[in-house]
Amino acid sequence: MKNQPNIQGLLERIGERDDEQAFQLLFEMIADGLYRFAFSILKNKELSEEAVSDVFFKLWLHRAKLADIENFKAYIFTSVRNISLNYLDREKRAKAVLLEEITVPMPIDEICPESELITKELKEAISHAIDNLPERCKLIYILAKVEQLKYKEIAQILDISVKTIDNQLTIAIRKIGDEIQRYLGEDRTSERFTVLLHLFLPAN
Repeated sequence: MKNQPNIQGLLERIGERDDEQAFQLLFEMIADGLYRFAFSILKNKELSEEAVSDVFFKLWLHRAKLADIENFKAYIFTSVRNISLNYLDREKRAKAVLLEEITVPMPIDEICPESELITKELKEAISHAIDNLPERCKLIYILAKVEQLKYKEIAQILDISVKTIDNQLTIAIRKIGDEIQRYLGEDRTSERFTVLLHLFLPAN
């Protein structure tokens, strides 16, 4: 969820003026991230798109109250999670809640859009490192880095502890750092290593 037009301002326009243009802009801003999250649970393109559409349909139905939502990012991801789980049968739902078999699309260009600062080869190496993270670890990293969610928000959405979030992100950053160091052949105190690693750190 990128820092584009102010989300709270869009919510107020939608709620106060039934502004369809603002609602469309809101959709365009956040739908991709929500779809990736739904897909990580459902592993089905059509169902994931349907889950996100259902969430936005309900948002529009209750648009008058949107501006009153205290934390919209956590609210909308939690809504997608709940609807996605409702699409699963009882057995699959249990597995998804445990986050043990989630498969997460890995949007490397969104994780590191500063393509002019790193070579194609290094981006491919880091992409491989992230893609080979344990799936729960990768999901948490993408929610923190790409969607820019805070640790408390991720913990609320996934129903796990903040300590677990911190531990999983530590694992992710260590593996990314190992890949950068392997590529550069430099130690971790070098300025170039520090600059490159910073590109992959979540904003929290």
